[in-house]
Amino acid sequence: MSGSLNGTPGDQGYLLSDLINMALRQIGVGAMGTTASPADLSDAVMHLNMMLAQWQRKRWLVPNLVDMALPSTGASVYYVGPNGDLNIPVRPDKLEAAYVRLLNGAPLSQAGDFLPTDFVASDFLDPENGLDAGVQPIDYGLEIIQSYEDYASLGLKALRSWPSYAFYNPAYPLGEFYPWPIPQPGIWEFHLVFKQPLQAGLKATDPIVLPPEYWDAIMWCLAARIAPSYGQEASPTVVSLAKAALSTIRASSTQIPTLGMPSILTPINNPFYWPGLELQKL
Repeated sequence: MSGSLNGTPGDQGYLLSDLINMALRQIGVGAMGTTASPADLSDAVMHLNMMLAQWQRKRWLVPNLVDMALPSTGASVYYVGPNGDLNIPVRPDKLEAAYVRLLNGAPLSQAGDFLPTDFVASDFLDPENGLDAGVQPIDYGLEIIQSYEDYASLGLKALRSWPSYAFYNPAYPLGEFYPWPIPQPGIWEFHLVFKQPLQAGLKATDPIVLPPEYWDAIMWCLAARIAPSYGQEASPTVVSLAKAALSTIRASSTQIPTLGMPSILTPINNPFYWPGLELQKL
């Protein structure tokens, strides 16, 4: 293994071929002075890309969530993915959360949330007198409708009013985002929160651009994955170290939202109800 690092630690990782050669050696391929064949390397690259595609769908194996903004145009459905209304390289398999922003005169976001340029002081000042212009945006959480069956049960899907719910259909290649009720255009902005895509379509000469704890997990998990291709079972040592490496990622990536009270348990006719009670935390 060359052990070559590209860039700074945590920014650019080992080359794909470095980790593949290490993984092959854990099961005896390329060990004892021998060299893995081009066919071995090619198969391992395919296995690694398939493994990362599986990891992409597991929240606890993805190091980051992204928040992307989508302006309301008054449409009933928005397409998410390559060249869609929300133009991103890969459509998400699900939404982890969603909210809607009442702009109240504030500018549209240029990308996701939490950018230092989103809420600069000049956005909220009257240009004539420099006083607060009262244009602070307000965010409202959207309750995610979890299945198409539940969305299908809505009686008036074309209702246009204040948005409260959203359904996401992970169609391929473009996902479909349905807000409900449908808000008017111009004054609203949707924010979709989903798992940041992991690397895909890697070649042997590409670097692994993931946090350092992923390097160990990729190497040991790949060794366990490709062992059957050579007529053997992964050794207990390989399996144990693969599990330990994944446990490290799970510990660093898991985020558990605070448990909230379902809105059905706090009906409006409840004498103790007040607007927003359904969002209170237990």
